[in-house]
Amino acid sequence: MSEILMDFQAGVHTYEISQPLTKKQFKTIYGQMCARDRLIHNKKGGDSGESYVLLDEEMPGITITLYRPQKRQIYRVSVKIEPCQVLGSDDPTELYQYSWKSYEKLQKRCNRYLEELCVPGGIDDMQICRCDLTCNLFLDSQEYVDEYLRILKKSHLIPKYRVDIFKCNEKKAKNPQQANQHSHCIRCKQASLLCYDKIDQLKMIGRCPEKLEDAAILRLEAQLSRPALKRALSSQALWYNSTLLKEASGEATNVIQGYLNKMFPCDGIHLRYEDAVSAVSKIKKKAQQERMLYLLKKVSDTATLDSAAQKVKDYYTDVNDKKLKKIYAKFNKQNINPITLQNSSHIENIPSFNALVRE
Repeated sequence: MSEILMDFQAGVHTYEISQPLTKKQFKTIYGQMCARDRLIHNKKGGDSGESYVLLDEEMPGITITLYRPQKRQIYRVSVKIEPCQVLGSDDPTELYQYSWKSYEKLQKRCNRYLEELCVPGGIDDMQICRCDLTCNLFLDSQEYVDEYLRILKKSHLIPKYRVDIFKCNEKKAKNPQQANQHSHCIRCKQASLLCYDKIDQLKMIGRCPEKLEDAAILRLEAQLSRPALKRALSSQALWYNSTLLKEASGEATNVIQGYLNKMFPCDGIHLRYEDAVSAVSKIKKKAQQERMLYLLKKVSDTATLDSAAQKVKDYYTDVNDKKLKKIYAKFNKQNINPITLQNSSHIENIPSFNALVRE
C-alpha cells in the first residue's frame, strides 16, 4: 500500500426507497409528520409540485419525503436511509457492509419508525430507487486531499456526463462556495460521481467528532439510480433490496474504479511539472518528446485534460483521437501522468487514482 494511503474503506453510504401513495395515505402520513414539528416545506411550483421533508432528531439516519405534484395527482413517499447511522454508529465516515444480522436489525428499526408514521409496508416492500456506492481514502495529510481534488477537477469528462456544482438556490450545501472548492461532481441523467473532502463537509454540517478533526479523508461516491444499478450490478441483485445492498456494498470499489479508469487515461505517477518535463525531455525520439512536452504544458496551463488535448489536436493537425491515445500510452510507458503537480507543491509525487484505489 502507498505510504500516503493510511486506510481504505468501501461500502454503501446511503440508499433510497420509494412508493406511490393514495391521497388518503398521503394525508395520514402528512399529519403524523406535522406532529413531529420538524417539517421542511419545499414549494417549487409548476408541474414539479411540492415536497415535505421530515428531519427527525429522534430517528437519525432516516429522512422521509412526501411528494405532491400540482397537476397529476400521483402522491409519493421516499425514505432515505443511512444504514450505519440507523444502526447506532457514532462514526459519520463509516460505510455499510451488508450482513444478514445487520440487515435484520436495520429492517426492524426502520419498519417500526415507518409504522409510527403510518407509512404503508416496510423497507423491503418499497423499491430501491437510488444507492450510493462509496469509498473512503484515508490519506496521510490534508495536502494530499487538496492535491487529489485538484487532479480530479482536471480529469477527462466521461461522455454524456457534465460537471455539476452546488448552487445557492438548491440548498444542498450550507456554504455552496466552500463546498465547490472542496468537491468535484460529474453527473448524467441516471448517475453521478461526487468526490469531496469528507472532514470539511462534516465540519460544515456540525457532525465532525473531535477524534476526526485532524483526519484527511477523500470520499468518492457513485450515486446510482435504479437504471444505473441495473447496469452496474447483476440482474439478480435487484430482485430483493437485501441482495441489492449485499452486492452494492461488495462492488463499491469496482464501480468507483470503473469511473476512475474512464476519467484518467494514464496510470502514471503525478510529478511536479518541472520534474515531468525533465523526465520527458530524456526521451530520444524527438517527435514523440515534442508532443508529450506540448501536452504537459497545455494540461498545466488549462483547466482540464480535455481542453489540453484539444489544443494538442489543434496545434498538430495530424493528431486525432487515435493518435492521442498513443501519446497517453507513451506517458504510461514512462510511468508519468500528464496531469502534474504544481512546482510550488510540497509533495514531490503521488500515485494515480487508478493505482491508489486498485491497492
